[in-house]
Amino acid sequence: MLLLEREPDTSNEMDEPAVVATWENRAQIIEIMGSALQMSQEFQHLWNSSGETGRLSQDDTDRLVELLREIGDLNEVLMRLA
Repeated sequence: MLLLEREPDTSNEMDEPAVVATWENRAQIIEIMGSALQMSQEFQHLWNSSGETGRLSQDDTDRLVELLREIGDLNEVLMRLA
């Protein structure tokens, strides 16, 4: 079960609530962060394999497109948490 609480941000912007993580969604948050780390490492690997020129093989380009799609999906999951 995913539980998040919204509390008003008492700093500068009162209209944007802060997201508070709870122990109930701890495992999901850790899983999301692990996925983000894995994607970041794979993105770095693609960059390194390009010789830092940005030129990739077709297979690597296809994987980059898939990776960007996965990052977009992860962003949607994070937006639902907020």
